Amino acid sequence: MDSAKVDSLLNFVGFDKVKITPNNTVFKENANIYFDFNAIAKGYAIDRVGVLMDKKGIENYLIEIGGELLAKGRNIQKEKPWAVGIDNPESEGQRELKLIINLTDRALASSGNYRKYRVDEETGEKYVHTIDPITGFTRNSNTLGVTILANDCATADGYATAFMAMDLEAAKKIILADRSMDAYIIYADDQGGIQEFLTEGFKQVISQ
Repeated sequence: MDSAKVDSLLNFVGFDKVKITPNNTVFKENANIYFDFNAIAKGYAIDRVGVLMDKKGIENYLIEIGGELLAKGRNIQKEKPWAVGIDNPESEGQRELKLIINLTDRALASSGNYRKYRVDEETGEKYVHTIDPITGFTRNSNTLGVTILANDCATADGYATAFMAMDLEAAKKIILADRSMDAYIIYADDQGGIQEFLTEGFKQVISQ
């Protein structure tokens, strides 16, 4: 897609172009604006299933939809916390785990560009699936994968996606300023080496 077309589409991007009216209806500056809730849809769906489970009085459960998770209580069959694996973005072909964490009364969501991408056959250039809403183009950042722990899955899902479209340092500032959230980020340094960023809260849930 050329720059001119992207520039024209950016005229329809941004919550500053929409608002909720006093009558609780949505006003859009342009009729062509539409909402895409894909970044939080799975997380929200999991949260609603969790509400149903709570209403039924179920105290121990692990809900998973498309890789996003919501855990409550513990695995009563094994008498242990719920054990959850996180994919290794460096693995090629067969999936393998980077680490395993214990998940209790929290939600988890992950996002990454290491599986969903397209390679131009002529140029060899890699196009990832994350689009930067500021530029309108896909963003090839040094962040390989993000896993977020939060109190609800919609929040974890939204932040995991957003951090893939942000500069790493900007993402770290938001993470460290929000004590309700923990994060695990895998990224490539300037020399191409693989590095990790973990909050203290995330370190505490890693299974030994």
